[in-house]
Amino acid sequence: MRIRPMLCCLGLILLTGCPPRSFVAPESLPTQQVASCLQEPRKAAPTRVNYPPASQDASNRVLLIKDKLINDNLKFGLKPYVLAIGSNDPEVFHVGANQIFISEGLVRQCQTDGQLAAVLANEMGRMISERESVISDEVRQPERLRPIDFPIGNSVNSRDADPVRVAELAYYEKQYPKHTKPLARPNPQQVARTILENAGYQRTELDAAAPILQNAARIAVYESQFKGTTKQADWKTP
Repeated sequence: MRIRPMLCCLGLILLTGCPPRSFVAPESLPTQQVASCLQEPRKAAPTRVNYPPASQDASNRVLLIKDKLINDNLKFGLKPYVLAIGSNDPEVFHVGANQIFISEGLVRQCQTDGQLAAVLANEMGRMISERESVISDEVRQPERLRPIDFPIGNSVNSRDADPVRVAELAYYEKQYPKHTKPLARPNPQQVARTILENAGYQRTELDAAAPILQNAARIAVYESQFKGTTKQADWKTP
C-alpha cells in the first residue's frame, strides 16, 4: 500500500519539472579564472625574469661556498637560494629574504674563495639586517622573567618583609636591567664578518673584497628587472 503513494509523488515531480532539493546535482567547482578573481585584489603575481644560467663551474663554485656559509651559521636562521646568472657584468643582489643572485662576471673577479665568500656573506648580512629592522624589540630581545615569588605566610606585605627576596630582586634588576632604548639595526658588515668567521674564513676577507663590491654596486641590470627599481649604491667601506 505504501508503494502507490510514492509512485504518485514521483509522477507529480516528473510532471511539474521541479525535483526536490536533494535531487539537484552539486554545483561544479569554480574555474581557474573565477578562482583568481576571489584572491586578494592587491596581491600582484610574482615577477618572473628570464636570465641566462651561468656556467657549470661558476654555479658549482657558488653553491659550495654558499652551503658552507649557511651550514656554519644556522643560528641566523637564513637559508637563501643562491643563483648564478650568466652575465659578464659584475652584479650581486637579493630578492626578499630567500634569494641571492650573483653574476658569473662577479664570480670570476673573485680570485679566491675567501673573496667570493665575502661577497655572499655581505649580501647575507644585508638580508639579516633588513629582516631584523622590521621585527619588534619585544621579539628580538624579550624581557627576562623575574624570579618566581614564594611569599612567606599569609600577609600581603610578607614579600617586602623578606630580606632575601629583596636582595634577590635587587641582584636580578642589576644583572638584567629593563631595555629603555630601541634596539639598533644590525650593521650588515659586522654581521657579514661574523658569518665569515663562523665558516672558517678570515674577517678581513671583507676588506679584500671591498673593491669588488664597490664595482658591483654600480651595476643593476638584472636587479632592476627583478625589483622594478633603480639601483642606488649603498656599499660603504667597512
